[in-house]
Amino acid sequence: MDRLLPRGMFAGILAALLAFLFARIFGESQVNLSIAYEAHQAALAHEPAEPELVSRAVQAGWGLLTAIVMYGAAYGGLFRCSSGAPMVARVLEASS
Repeated sequence: MDRLLPRGMFAGILAALLAFLFARIFGESQVNLSIAYEAHQAALAHEPAEPELVSRAVQAGWGLLTAIVMYGAAYGGLFRCSSGAPMVARVLEASS
């Protein structure tokens, strides 16, 4: 019963990796299109380009992976603990 949290976190990480693949395949192209649109609108308005603090390659790769895995682990652990709490209570109640 003490392994509820790690198991939930592991399941969340696995789900996060699938979400990362989906986001890379289907989401990043839309983000790149919107960035190009904003850059075009800024050029039409003769606004200076904003400095890029973190490159798009890092944002779309390691940044996205890190964020999704951290959220996946957190939500997986929370979901597992909250769904496992009634089970633990029943087992403890039955053993006493």
